Amino acid sequence: MRKAAAVPVLALLLVSGCSAATTEAEAKPPSPPASAAPSTEPVVEDTEEQSCLKLLGTDGQGPLNQMISIVRIGGGTSSVEMSAEDARPLHSEVLAIAGDASADMAPLLKELSSPTENVIMQAEKPSRAWMFNAESWTTAATKLQTRCEPYEAAS
Repeated sequence: MRKAAAVPVLALLLVSGCSAATTEAEAKPPSPPASAAPSTEPVVEDTEEQSCLKLLGTDGQGPLNQMISIVRIGGGTSSVEMSAEDARPLHSEVLAIAGDASADMAPLLKELSSPTENVIMQAEKPSRAWMFNAESWTTAATKLQTRCEPYEAAS
């Protein structure tokens, strides 16, 4: 009798086990191909220290000080003492730092890059008006200097 009872139980286990596996397989959505799936990795922002160290560069010769040294503001006028060819890499470097920076630091970096952006745009279209807000730029540069001051010794 045990043999007679064991066969139906074994059959039931096999049937229910197979149907459970089928149900589990049907419940899982098919995974899309790896190349078609968008990246689900979170975007990692630089810390304030990392952004500041990039801005300060080595020996204080980073993009922050370069930007400050090329901008001339006074007497109601402003200018940038840099050619478009020289401005392009500096502009790109500051925008790259802005792209990795925290959400509160990125707008300051974009404003910091506005003088070089104007130089580049005027080189591409000489009739374009100089669109530089000296007050906004000065505020951004000052805030960045203040925020990065604690990290100057590490640069």
